[in-house]
Amino acid sequence: MKAYVVWLSVFIWSLPLCAGSQVEPAFIQMFNEGKRAQIIQYLSEHMAKSQLDTYGLDAQVDMFLGDQATYGKLTFVKTLPDADGNDVFEVISGNNQFKYNLTINKEPQEPHKINYFEFLSAGAVDQAKTPVSAREFAQELSGFLNNLASHDAFSGAVLVAKGKEVIFKDAVGFADRRWKVKNTVDTRFSLASMNKMFTAIAALQLIEQGKLKFDDKLIQFVDKSWLPMKHAEAITIRHLLTHTSGLGNFFNDEFIQSNKEIYRDLAGYKPLIAKSELLFTPGSQNRYSNSGMLMLGLVIEKVSGESYYDYIQKHIYDKANMPGSGSFELDSTTENIASGYLKRMHSDDWVDSVYTREIKGSPAGGGFSTIDDLYQFALALTEFKLLGKALTEQAYSAKTEFNSAPWYGYGFAVGGKPDNRIVGHSGAYLGVDSRLDIHLDKGFVVVILANQSGVVGPMRRKINELIALYQ
Repeated sequence: MKAYVVWLSVFIWSLPLCAGSQVEPAFIQMFNEGKRAQIIQYLSEHMAKSQLDTYGLDAQVDMFLGDQATYGKLTFVKTLPDADGNDVFEVISGNNQFKYNLTINKEPQEPHKINYFEFLSAGAVDQAKTPVSAREFAQELSGFLNNLASHDAFSGAVLVAKGKEVIFKDAVGFADRRWKVKNTVDTRFSLASMNKMFTAIAALQLIEQGKLKFDDKLIQFVDKSWLPMKHAEAITIRHLLTHTSGLGNFFNDEFIQSNKEIYRDLAGYKPLIAKSELLFTPGSQNRYSNSGMLMLGLVIEKVSGESYYDYIQKHIYDKANMPGSGSFELDSTTENIASGYLKRMHSDDWVDSVYTREIKGSPAGGGFSTIDDLYQFALALTEFKLLGKALTEQAYSAKTEFNSAPWYGYGFAVGGKPDNRIVGHSGAYLGVDSRLDIHLDKGFVVVILANQSGVVGPMRRKINELIALYQ
């Protein structure tokens, strides 16, 4: 069962189509009208064998059904020139009214089955150019959010602030679909990988206090039984922070098949990590690594003398005024928790993802927070209440000199333009989609938390368009 490993590490979605001049009409018809049984048959017949072997038919069907929910009916606009051998079509999403370049990658050999397709942003259909005030910003975003909710294309909460002023805050959809419990602005949503920010800040705090160094070796703090035999002694703290350790992803087949109740503390993850080989020599390249961040959590425990969860509570959540945040156990009676929902191959209804998730989040992700708490975190971070100025700015500066990805610092994503730097993190899992964007130069903070897969993109795009027009 490989269905949801894809969600954690692959953001290119695979789907088959018939080759030839009728690809676009055939695809749009299936996307707009295809039911679950039809889609299963269609994908099983036309998907590239390599994709089916790697990810499984169930993963591909799940992706397709999720995209239908997010984008709604597609309107074909025009065929665009081929790009690197890909077929490209301009389409309009019926749910959000944005234009997308639908890019379809096919096998070069006949019968040219499909490897993947993806929706790439292509600008708004009728993008307004008139500057907007705070009131107009809120009105337009409210209309957009409620329209998505009416199409069942977004469930979650959104906050946008300009400095200390909250411009927009609202919630739509259901925290619990079975009992029709609505999301509110106080609902706690799963963060998925957004927790990596907190893990990185914790490690940097210990470095700032002189208790830890970037070039310290992992083996100084972690028993060697946790680590692969070859080259593991070379892994440093910096490697863990920059995803250049060579450690991989503990969300593997063994995790999928395991009893999720065993993951109540960091020790529960040991069998998933200790058996894995390094993907490359530490420091030589980068690969986004959940296992690396979990190991950083072990270091934090060893150096601080506290459990990872207690440390994060005391030194981040409490300091940043985040009372609704924590790594809550899923079998607890914690109030205001949103269940995660997605479309799956085995059901015509929305499916709760609770049985696919570890019982308690880890340093790599899986904790919970609210839109207000993450706003407070952004303020505390940029006001240097969690770390001094030097290490804070290091956290959200690119680390390409250490072979890290150009979009990553120490536990933070780095993006935007020189005059509009955007830092933060995203999170994606089954039934979870989340984003924190801190616009360092323009002063905006954007928090998007969703308990529905694959829905943050259109919301973030709309907000960024409004920020560009804000006056």
